[in-house]
Amino acid sequence: MASRTRLAAERIALDAGAVVLRPGLVLGAGDRWVVPGLRELLRRVPARWDGGRGQLTLVAVEDLARLVTALATAPDAVPSGIFHAGHPVPVRGGDLMARLAELDVLPPVTDDLTWEQCLERLREVPGRISERQFALLALDHWYESEEIWRLAGCAPGPGPLDRLARAAPWYRAHLATG
Repeated sequence: MASRTRLAAERIALDAGAVVLRPGLVLGAGDRWVVPGLRELLRRVPARWDGGRGQLTLVAVEDLARLVTALATAPDAVPSGIFHAGHPVPVRGGDLMARLAELDVLPPVTDDLTWEQCLERLREVPGRISERQFALLALDHWYESEEIWRLAGCAPGPGPLDRLARAAPWYRAHLATG
């Protein structure tokens, strides 16, 4: 239902000549889905999922804000259309989990499980995150994002893993209450 509603809203925006952004997984202060979801999934399946190989499109909230600002202040520079707005370099899920463990946001994991083993474990331990949502965080889920940064004349920044240290205190405080 949410996807149909988003598509309908995108159609209205496109018909009006707007630029539509589809952000990747947004990391940073205020994130109430990605890292909290990873935490739940690590409790249910405490391992690197499918060896941590899954490539993800991530974007740090401050980099996404810079992109939106660049687009808003130079609206004629970018043609109407739909653009994926993630950092142009995908991040392996295992690297994301390792960085969050280094920052004491999530527990470290050392075991690798196949995708089939991960699904078995997920089904054994109840939780709010579905298999489909798990796949979005564990398997390849990335999009080409270079074009929007180029069109906006905005550098994408050092990457979401480099930005996590600044957000780590917020994550630790938020996860402590949840």
